[in-house]
Amino acid sequence: MMSPDQTFAQKLSALIDSARADEGAPHSYRELSAAIDRAGGPAMSPAYLQQLATGKRINPKIHYVEALARLFGVPITYFFEEQEAQPAGEAKLMAMRAQELSPQGRRQVMDLLELVERYERAERDQPGESR
Repeated sequence: MMSPDQTFAQKLSALIDSARADEGAPHSYRELSAAIDRAGGPAMSPAYLQQLATGKRINPKIHYVEALARLFGVPITYFFEEQEAQPAGEAKLMAMRAQELSPQGRRQVMDLLELVERYERAERDQPGESR
């Protein structure tokens, strides 16, 4: 299992290495790039993939992360979760998605979070009552 402090590059490299062990899988960054294109993109150059895998580029946009997760058949949270704390991974994923929203969209998400938080607090404060 991976250590909680593995970087995005280490996690991506582990996926690439495991794919290279499978004879039918893409082996080179060029083949990986072509496979992502065939799956509908987004366009990711072999050089960009290599930079992500070696840690020269960090914090890729969420649509690149989603494409890599699809390509390797892993949940997108694979790139964000820490070994013992999955909620932290989900929170990072939510934050990355929110970054791509307009300021108005982010305000709406914050309002929704507050609403859900209030609802859950009310549920905790009134145990035993059915919904």
